[in-house]
Amino acid sequence: MLPPETPPVPRPAHVSRTHSALAATVALGFLAANPSSAQTKPAAASAKPAAGKIVWPDEGPRTWAPRPTTSEITANDLRTRLYGFADDSMAGRRIGEATNFKGTAYIASEFKRFGLKPAGDNGGYFQDLPYGPIGYDSTTAKLAVGSAALKVRADFVPIAPAANNGVNGKGDFSGVQTVFAGRLGEPTPLDPAVFKGKIAVFLAALPAAGGGNGRGGAGGGANLISCDSVPNKFGAFNAAKVEQEVRDATAARNAAGGAAAGGRGGAAGGRGGAGGGRGGAATADTRALAAGAVGMLVIGLEELTPAAITQLLGGRMGMQNTLAASGAGSVGSATISRNVAQQIFGKSVDALTVGATGQPISGSWTYEWKMSKTPARNVVAILPGSDPTLASEYVLVGAHNDHVGTNAAGVDHDSLRAVNWVTRPQGSNDPACRPNVAQQTKIDSLIKAARSIRAPRKDSIMNGADDDGSGTVVLLEIAEKFVTEKPARSIIFVSHQGEESGLLGSRWFTDHPSVPLKSIVAAHNMDMLGKGRADQVKFGGPNSVQMLGSRRLSREFGDIIDSVNATRAEPMAIDKSWDVIANPMNRFCRSDQVNYVYHDVPVTYFSLGYALDYHQPTDEPQYIQYDHTARLGRFIHDVMMAIATRKDRPAISGADTSFPACRVG
Repeated sequence: MLPPETPPVPRPAHVSRTHSALAATVALGFLAANPSSAQTKPAAASAKPAAGKIVWPDEGPRTWAPRPTTSEITANDLRTRLYGFADDSMAGRRIGEATNFKGTAYIASEFKRFGLKPAGDNGGYFQDLPYGPIGYDSTTAKLAVGSAALKVRADFVPIAPAANNGVNGKGDFSGVQTVFAGRLGEPTPLDPAVFKGKIAVFLAALPAAGGGNGRGGAGGGANLISCDSVPNKFGAFNAAKVEQEVRDATAARNAAGGAAAGGRGGAAGGRGGAGGGRGGAATADTRALAAGAVGMLVIGLEELTPAAITQLLGGRMGMQNTLAASGAGSVGSATISRNVAQQIFGKSVDALTVGATGQPISGSWTYEWKMSKTPARNVVAILPGSDPTLASEYVLVGAHNDHVGTNAAGVDHDSLRAVNWVTRPQGSNDPACRPNVAQQTKIDSLIKAARSIRAPRKDSIMNGADDDGSGTVVLLEIAEKFVTEKPARSIIFVSHQGEESGLLGSRWFTDHPSVPLKSIVAAHNMDMLGKGRADQVKFGGPNSVQMLGSRRLSREFGDIIDSVNATRAEPMAIDKSWDVIANPMNRFCRSDQVNYVYHDVPVTYFSLGYALDYHQPTDEPQYIQYDHTARLGRFIHDVMMAIATRKDRPAISGADTSFPACRVG
């Protein structure tokens, strides 16, 4: 699931690209231990760790030997699937990366094994997204002072294009005169008589006041806010209450006239930080363009982090249409080192005055998008309906297959879990904070207990077992169950790509559907089905499920779900506390159901809720509540079957305007 505050992503233009379904042959290695005889019952096996080895009360075995899966939706089947899909070797399944590609190959191979009909592009299971690296090619980017060639990365790096800094994505200079233009971001206009047709060379803008500690906590615990000052946002009611209090306080400050300036200051600081990441143009400054300069150099390469430089040189990933326009009304620009500046002007930059001329430069570079070598892709399959009349209508079920990759640095697994257990019950939904004395004592005791059982383990992999490995393996279990049955309507299974990067896969699918969207009578989105313990999730328990959206477009959809639940042998305890007009934590807008709502497809979002491992390196398979997850999987299957076999499709009653509208990119 997306973080709580995620900017809208521009809607991509249609780009068609073929990719062979033969990629399924590179499926996960653990499939070798999962034979094609899907109906073979697995041998009974314990799902508990060895006695005396448990550190956490929700902890299962660290490893799981795969075994044949069955047609039933069972805890052991889920374990077999998830321990492979969210293994450390899968490196967090980030969109566009090789391990995500391998994960989607596994999903397609299972769809094929079940005998489902491919419903992707060109007769295959995959629907490729136009997603890949954006940036400058370090092998072709060139800059020279006079006849002396400079080294990309060590001496210069082009600046990423952006609408607010007057920079485009193309440099093309040959023997153009350089002129010193002073400090970037200063208000004094540049004289066109001096700069027209030249390369303006600036010193990088000064950092915003206090910008060094803007992220808080980077320098250690002393920079973190006190946990005592963090409001309680545990559960939907508290989250909505705190958010309303913040809105009321903001409105009061605005009414008093004191908030506008502070808000502007914060925004300016944010722009400065973003600009720095873009290659040194930390302030929107279009004076060079206004004066007729044909290019711009910024002295400040030493201030860029290696990660920022790598991003500029093809390390950023995105959809094709997110490539910033490079054309008229902007200039090609690069960041250079102080040594290069001294080479250009023959003296220290501190001795330069505005208008000083330097050696001519030549250069060329182009900011480009390329398709990922391991394409980001949805995986789509259909089980045709058994009724000749109703088979042209579809019941959809989906989950996302991606997570967020790996972190640059590792942390001790059990220590992190101890901190989050005490101070961040909803994982990254809660801010990192400085524990009080009682909290620190509890954290220390948890770490001490862990140390008495096992050694420290550095962890940098964001496994995504719950988010959304759990939904993915339930999707496969539901598919394996349905192929033994004969639903009247067709069932369409969609493994969405790129949810963590802005709901990209569901947006792509709903903009380029495999079947007419009007033929989808109901959709079911599953995200984070692995937690739900009563001590970790508000209103949790072994039969709990959080449900959002079931009556937003079709009141009857919600009625069907309640009716199914009332007559089942294992009824669920449905928590609807998040499905309120306050939309606490922006909950309804943060997963793939939103893109179905945009297209007027009735959709319900199923989840077991946030817990301490949300968007943490500790989101690993041993902490999933498999019995609970299997129970929920069976419930979703039964709801789908009820819709797939009823005479009439759920009636559309229209959007409930009392609920918030999610932002559309």
